[in-house]
Amino acid sequence: MEQIKIHHFGPVKDLNVSILPLTVFIGTQGCGKSTVSKVLTICRDMSWILRLLKSEEDLMKPFAKFCIDEFFYGDTEIQYEFEGDLGHYVITYTKGVFGIEVLEQTKEEFATKVQQFLLHSNQALLSQLGVSDFNDPSVMEKYGKIINSNARTILYVPAERNLAGTLSTSLASMLAAQVPLYDALIEYMSVFEKAKNTQKDYDVPFLDAHFTIKDGKERIRIADGQDGSERLLPFQACSSGIQSVLPLVMVIDYALKLECFDSFVIEEPEQNLFPTNQRELLKFLMHRMDRLHNLVITTHSPYILSCLNVTLLAYRIINEFDDGYEHLKEVYDGVYLSDELISVYSLDPESDIYCKSLIDEKTHLIGINSLDSVSDVIGDEYDRLYHLYLKLKRAK
Repeated sequence: MEQIKIHHFGPVKDLNVSILPLTVFIGTQGCGKSTVSKVLTICRDMSWILRLLKSEEDLMKPFAKFCIDEFFYGDTEIQYEFEGDLGHYVITYTKGVFGIEVLEQTKEEFATKVQQFLLHSNQALLSQLGVSDFNDPSVMEKYGKIINSNARTILYVPAERNLAGTLSTSLASMLAAQVPLYDALIEYMSVFEKAKNTQKDYDVPFLDAHFTIKDGKERIRIADGQDGSERLLPFQACSSGIQSVLPLVMVIDYALKLECFDSFVIEEPEQNLFPTNQRELLKFLMHRMDRLHNLVITTHSPYILSCLNVTLLAYRIINEFDDGYEHLKEVYDGVYLSDELISVYSLDPESDIYCKSLIDEKTHLIGINSLDSVSDVIGDEYDRLYHLYLKLKRAK
């Protein structure tokens, strides 16, 4: 069980949502999608929770790292509740003070569990990375970014990720030069750096692209025409879609292999992708959900919602009809998920209801009016213009 409530924090007005295995936030720019997912990511930071349990100072540090430390107002309230293997706890922020309540065990018992979790998860991660001497002072220097993000149990994939392909080869020099990059981007790039060095041959079938490192150079092998021939291109010279998506899917597979994260927050997975590839990326993500605690997506794309609706409808066919699966196989080879595993929320600062669930309680599908209201507006404008055109044409 995971739930978050936020009142008057940055662009977020009032929000009370359950975080399910797949949670989607959709809305216009600046409506608060990223803000909610950043607060969620911070609340899943076990090292921060440990500091909170010990009443340590500098609890604002992770908010500063996500550039949301100035989003607090005098009446800001935050409540995050989680129940899992470590226990059941509630984090609060009210009247300018953070607090934590632990249920069914003492704070001391919970703090011990959190410390053990951090120790074991970091040692397991380092072992997977080939480290045997955990006390080696060079370990933090080499793996610090992935260890620190691993403490959050949730990897935040920022919208700026398309820079990872272009800049990843320069990561070390940029860090040495203290180039002021967004912390979440640096962490993501650091994980990508480890991922590509352990997966020097990696396929992305839905893009017809194959990543390879040969003679120290990063290349993409792509199909060239209908004759089946292929060619190698420098990764940095490939399309923006490939540069955005390939690091993302590679990082997810790498992280799941290492078991260093059990959740992901992905900003705008549709970035730089044609609608059909948006669908394929979403299918890729849903296929990996059996190994995830949850996946949180922020999006502007109605195509993402349409793809989710197909997934929900496919599940209804299987669930409601005895031979539904046999019939489904004839027309559909995608993923099917119950609405009990998916939550979809629209955030709209201009609406009377700032945060609204888009899944209809009766149909268990996303309401048809929520899928692409913009297209309706554009269609209305087109109809008005076309009627005006005909009117003027007749009068001429």
